[in-house]
Amino acid sequence: MNCRQAQRLLLTERDHALAPEQTGPLAAHLATCPECAAYRATLLDASAMMRTAATQVPAPDATEEWLQLRARLRTPVRRETTRRLAPFAWLGLPLAAAAALAFYFFAGQPYPVERDGDTTTELARAEFVEVKDASASTMVYVDKESGWLVVWAVDGSAKG
Repeated sequence: MNCRQAQRLLLTERDHALAPEQTGPLAAHLATCPECAAYRATLLDASAMMRTAATQVPAPDATEEWLQLRARLRTPVRRETTRRLAPFAWLGLPLAAAAALAFYFFAGQPYPVERDGDTTTELARAEFVEVKDASASTMVYVDKESGWLVVWAVDGSAKG
């Protein structure tokens, strides 16, 4: 028997579950191995200390604890007065939702445009772009990432 097997058997012995046929080989190993004998002594000391400590823990009286619990259950619970929401809070939420819907339908939603019999969806439209210099070159486009309408004007007197 090796030390690992002996230590497993020592744990079984501590739990009083050691089979009679395992007692002899374990005793023979403990006689020749001081490390396993010291391990057994440590286990026995720890078990004795736990048993002693367990007897010193005061156990509550079950009947008394039950009576106290029943008394607490029968006592009505006083509810805290809840603070009512101010009228603007319950009125403000529906108004905010209505404003969000209005913004979505009137500003945020693209509208279809029909050109040459083909219906396309327009993201933005610039009816008129005014610049100071009439010779300036202008470009209008919609940024795909942000959705912004961008107007770009280059001075007409600049040489390219």
